Amino acid sequence: MEILAASRYWRDADLTGLQFTANHLLHREIRPHRHVGFTLSVSDTELHVRGGNRVTVVPPGTLLRIAPQVWHSVQARSAPWREDAMYCSSAVARCISAAHEGTPAARAEDDAGISIFLDPSAAFEFLECHRLLHESSGTGNEEDIAAGRALLRQRLAQWIPLQPPPVRVVDSGDERMNRLYELIASGFQQRMTLDSLAEAAGLHPVHLQRRFRGALGFTPHEMLVGHRIEYARDLIAGGARVTYAAHAAGFTDQSHLHKTFLGTYAVLPGDYRRLSALDALQPASARNGIVG
Repeated sequence: MEILAASRYWRDADLTGLQFTANHLLHREIRPHRHVGFTLSVSDTELHVRGGNRVTVVPPGTLLRIAPQVWHSVQARSAPWREDAMYCSSAVARCISAAHEGTPAARAEDDAGISIFLDPSAAFEFLECHRLLHESSGTGNEEDIAAGRALLRQRLAQWIPLQPPPVRVVDSGDERMNRLYELIASGFQQRMTLDSLAEAAGLHPVHLQRRFRGALGFTPHEMLVGHRIEYARDLIAGGARVTYAAHAAGFTDQSHLHKTFLGTYAVLPGDYRRLSALDALQPASARNGIVG
């Protein structure tokens, strides 16, 4: 099944550390995953973004922000659909922003790290930055590139906190399910089945599936695959070959990793490996987005 009609993933030479994507997606679902930095995006269809047991409805044409380390999945109301996105850490925002820490943040409704900006101008200006930097990179129009950079520098502190957010710890309120999550997080490279996890938890598989999803919002298998794709992503970002990353992360083969990676990050693993080479030139604190 095809996932992407078209995708572009790029950087701007003067905005070191920012990652931009422009995707036309053919499928409606994006698998559960999380990012190291903040994600900003605007889509042309309504999105249902699940973070744990909460679902945030994002109207089309609205600026969405997802905080670092927040597990989330996305369900689009219609397909095909377009998403323009940017990935940025607080460290990068502090370096790039033309504003200071006292700059008031744009009004946003936040629900456990998933925020929607209430002012339509936030989405308009984000898309304008995206357009100027994207289109101008192909035409070489220096005036438009300078305008896009200037606008982004002015608005970044309003969209992304300049101080890093507190470290998020998965805590469902159900201690047994928390321990099972930690078991998955530490042992995802091994073969795990619902039966083996149920045995470890002392529950019937059907009861485990229901209780785990009720506590964390995702199934054990979704979390297992989420950790595997995250680990493979980090290996690939570090320069590992895709075949090695697939084996090391616990995928059955390279084809399985390829399909899962594309369905999660909307970029091919090989393309991501080449683009991530740019992050090797930056200190760890400046790395962000889908890079580990």
